[in-house]
Amino acid sequence: MKLFDCHTHLFEYPRDEITEILDRAQDSGVAGAILAGTTIETSRKAIELANLDTRLFAGVGIHPMDIEKQPSDENIDEIRHMLDDPRVVAISEVGLDGMEGAPSQDLQECVLRMHIQLGHETGLPIIYHARFAYPWILDVLREEKAGALGGAAHYFQGDLDTAYKCIDMGFYISLARPLLRIKELQEVTRKIPLDAIVLETDCYPQPFKKKRENWTEPRHVLEVAEAVAELKGLELNQIIEQAGDNLIKMLGQRSTEVTRLLGE
Repeated sequence: MKLFDCHTHLFEYPRDEITEILDRAQDSGVAGAILAGTTIETSRKAIELANLDTRLFAGVGIHPMDIEKQPSDENIDEIRHMLDDPRVVAISEVGLDGMEGAPSQDLQECVLRMHIQLGHETGLPIIYHARFAYPWILDVLREEKAGALGGAAHYFQGDLDTAYKCIDMGFYISLARPLLRIKELQEVTRKIPLDAIVLETDCYPQPFKKKRENWTEPRHVLEVAEAVAELKGLELNQIIEQAGDNLIKMLGQRSTEVTRLLGE
């Protein structure tokens, strides 16, 4: 079993650089990645790239900070059509954001509910963003019965109570590099069950970092897995195996190609 990055924004890189990034990931034992769309346009791009490289899969969705207006019927039909592509494995990145300057709560909720309804139509899991949005987002997920679809709490940095509420609802806890530095998150990770954890990087170009080699890439999923192993006092291989099994279960009906990739 190999590692996998369940949330990236690699489509923000030039295509030739994406290939180099994925090659570096493979050298670190990371088999592939999901490209999480943030708008209709980037969701299209994610699908295009996923159909060009077997190491990539796509998520389709509108990020809460990218919502400009209520999606039209035409927009919704286009999203529905994109979700039919076999390289799409999740509805992602969607959710709620409580940051100052975010779109109105009513508009964000409406768009999230639309995505969840499309999830019920397609059976695809929901990988959701929740910045300053707990417990608000849990109420919406519960009302829309999103737990039946499963998915993950993306880039999780919440407390233990929130983690268990997500898990109890049917969602995985998606851990990324903040685990390496946030003590409270390390305590949460020690206590939650290993069968509730998936791994990601949320990587995108980071020109604010002076050295290119310090930019987060899918290869850094290995660091996250190593941190989980150390915190739980387990062998790295146990983390890799369980995280892979968790990912396959999370993706459900669209997991076939990911399963093949993890086993190669």
